[in-house]
Amino acid sequence: MRGLFTLLFGAGLMLFIENKNDNSIHVADLYFKRMTWMIVFGLVDAYIFLWGGDVLYEYAMCGIFAFAFRTMKPRNLLLLSFSILSLFIYFSGAPFLERKEKYIEYKNVEKQINEHKPVNEKQQEVYDEFVEVKGSYLPFSKDHIHNVTEDIYNREIKMKADYPAIFLANAEEVMPYHTKEFFMGMWESFATILLGMALFKFGFFQGTIKTSIYRVLVFIGIPVGITLCGLSVLTSVHTQAEFIQAIETRIFSVNHPGGAGRIILTVGYASAILLLCRVNWLKSFLRLFANVGRMALTNYIMQTILCSFYFFGFGLNHYGEYDATGLLLFVVTIWIIQITYSNIYFRFLKMGPVEWLWKRLTYGKGFND
Repeated sequence: MRGLFTLLFGAGLMLFIENKNDNSIHVADLYFKRMTWMIVFGLVDAYIFLWGGDVLYEYAMCGIFAFAFRTMKPRNLLLLSFSILSLFIYFSGAPFLERKEKYIEYKNVEKQINEHKPVNEKQQEVYDEFVEVKGSYLPFSKDHIHNVTEDIYNREIKMKADYPAIFLANAEEVMPYHTKEFFMGMWESFATILLGMALFKFGFFQGTIKTSIYRVLVFIGIPVGITLCGLSVLTSVHTQAEFIQAIETRIFSVNHPGGAGRIILTVGYASAILLLCRVNWLKSFLRLFANVGRMALTNYIMQTILCSFYFFGFGLNHYGEYDATGLLLFVVTIWIIQITYSNIYFRFLKMGPVEWLWKRLTYGKGFND
């Protein structure tokens, strides 16, 4: 989902620029106004409406940097995107490779302990550290279960408090990512935005490339992506010792195939959706979702408002009360609400309320609504 959203954001940047039919300073002025106001919307969504997982801030910041690559040829954009993604996937998997060294030390100390040989203080520290990490994988250690349970309990108390308390707790969690951690975590989104820009230039979203290419991306790309992600998940559910043993015979850690699988699946799912849009008997059904997309920003922020009011202590106070099935039903309910009011809304108006505000702030009073 996040990958598809990010691809479409990149395509949307190109659509906005190309619709202006020129490369003047006026276009740049409008573009950066648009991104600046999106940053503001993201900050409001994250801090005021309390959605700590907001992506608007991240996308807008990436969009500012992506502007420099708007005139790049699609093949070069594609190459740049894959280069950044490759580096991101490699470095994101590095901690697992580093842990392999600790695993080797752990096994040596374990052997010494089993042979009743003396262990010095440093070796004991390495051993204890790995035992603790090992306990955070299945089967979970008692200490890990206790710590997680306590964290959940403390978080539930925070989220069932009044608005000021939740605001402060949420701000404390969100602020590091918006500041010092941002430039460490933005690269996957930035590269995927560039990929969306490249695909737009190739005509991928407009449906102008060959049908056979979409089919290859669907019927080969999706199985390959699922296999890679499956390898990542399958290995990570074992104990830490088995986890490390499994990667000793592979060049990459489990994070690496999972990272590659995510981007392959994203493009594969996008291709599947575009193929479905060509099926005549599905078109009337798919139109139900078109109006949801026309007011995507409104619906995105509306989800935050609805969920904050429903779950947090200053609202209906249902935080922590749902199991997985209950949460799934809640998600479907939100979908039905948003699909319904989006289709009713566009019977009377041409633009979503937040979209109208965004456009007004970007163009000023003279824009055509």
